Amino acid sequence: MSEPVRIVLVAVGGYGNTYVNALLDHGAAHGCQIVGIVDPFAEGCRRLAELQSLGIPIYPDLDAFYAKHTADLAVISSPIHLHTPQTCTALAHGSSVLCEKPLGATYQEVAQIIAARDRAGRFVATGYQWSFNEAILALKGDILAGRFGAPKRLRTLVLWPRNKEYYGRNTWAGMQLDRMGNWILDSPVNNATAHYLHNMLYVLGSQVDRAIRPRTVAAELYRANAITNYDTAAVRITVAGGAEILFYTSHAIEHQRGPEFIYEFEKGTVRYGGANKTIVAEFTDGTSRDYGDPQANIPKKLWDAVAAVRGEGTISCGPEAASMHTLVMNGIQDSVPEIIDFSPVVQAGEGLKSVSVAVGLEEALIQGYDSGRLPHELGLSWARVGQTLCLDDYTAFPAKR
Repeated sequence: MSEPVRIVLVAVGGYGNTYVNALLDHGAAHGCQIVGIVDPFAEGCRRLAELQSLGIPIYPDLDAFYAKHTADLAVISSPIHLHTPQTCTALAHGSSVLCEKPLGATYQEVAQIIAARDRAGRFVATGYQWSFNEAILALKGDILAGRFGAPKRLRTLVLWPRNKEYYGRNTWAGMQLDRMGNWILDSPVNNATAHYLHNMLYVLGSQVDRAIRPRTVAAELYRANAITNYDTAAVRITVAGGAEILFYTSHAIEHQRGPEFIYEFEKGTVRYGGANKTIVAEFTDGTSRDYGDPQANIPKKLWDAVAAVRGEGTISCGPEAASMHTLVMNGIQDSVPEIIDFSPVVQAGEGLKSVSVAVGLEEALIQGYDSGRLPHELGLSWARVGQTLCLDDYTAFPAKR
C-alpha cells in the first residue's frame, strides 16, 4: 500500500492521548495519518488544538464519521462497555481495529467480535502491549520451544493505589453496570492491571497469537471504595496439566508495588520486578537469559497494526488470545457474586487525592504472593473465598447456576 494508512481515533482523552501523541509525532515515519476523531468529549485531548489546526474532523460517534469518510484502521480507546459495539461498527464499515484492553465486558461479546471480524475479512488487535513486546515474545518463543518444560506455577503481584479522583473521573469507574444496564465490570483485573493477568495466560498459549484456556477459577474479591464492583482481588486459576496461576491486585493499599512476577517451570524460573528491571530466566542447568524490558516500546502495538493493514507482519494478540482474559475475568465475577466490604478502612491523603486503604491488606497480599497462597489460606479472619468455578463449558456471563 503506497498511500498512507488512514486511521480514525475513537476516544482521544485519557489513554487515547497516548495514540494521539504517537501518531502526531511519528505517524508520518510509519506511513499513516489521522483522518478523523470520534469523541463527544474531545476536549479531554491534550493536543486538541493541534489536531484542529490540521483540519482533522471530529465527530460524536462512529456512524457520523463513516457517513462521510472511510478508514483503514480504527483505534479504539473508549470505556469498556463501548469496545464491542464500536469494534463491530468499525468492522462493518471495512476498517480493521486496534482496540484497547479489555476486548469486551463479557465472554459472549468476544463471540460477537470474532463473528464480525470474520464477516468483514479484516483483523482485530487487542491493546495488551506486553503481547507485542519483543521481550515477552522472546520469552514465549522459548516456552513454546520447550526450553522451560512444563509450567508449574505462575504468580503476579500488582499493587497500585487509586484515589477518589480516579473513581470520580467518570460515571463508570468501579461499576458493574452502566446507567442503561449494560455490563462494564470495571475493576483492577479488567482495567488497570489487566495486562499482567493476561500475560500469564498469554505466555502459556499454544501459538504466538493464542493464550491458554483456563480450566478453573476461584477468587477472593473485596472493596474499600464506594463502588459496585471490587477494588481488590486474589485469584487462583488452574490450566491443563495442573499448573496454577495466581494473581494479586489492589487499588485499596497505600504503597505502590509491581508489576512483578515469578513464573516457575520444570526447567527454570522467570522473574520480573523488584530488583529485576528486565525479565530474567534462571534455568536448572545453570544458564540464564535476560529477555529485556517488557515496558519498552509501548507504541509497538500501534505500528504492528499499521503494518498489518499493509499486509506486512502478523498480529500477536487478537480476539482469540485476548478472550481468555475475558473468560477468566467473568469467571472471577461468577466465583464471588457478593463483593465483601473491607473493615476497617482508613484514608491516606486528603480530598480527592485520598486513597481508601484497607488495614492489613497490603501485607496480606504480599505474604500471599510470596508464599503462593490466597488470603483465606493465611488464617486471616476477614478473608473469604468464592466457589471454584469450572470454565470448560463457559459460554456467557453471568453463568447459569
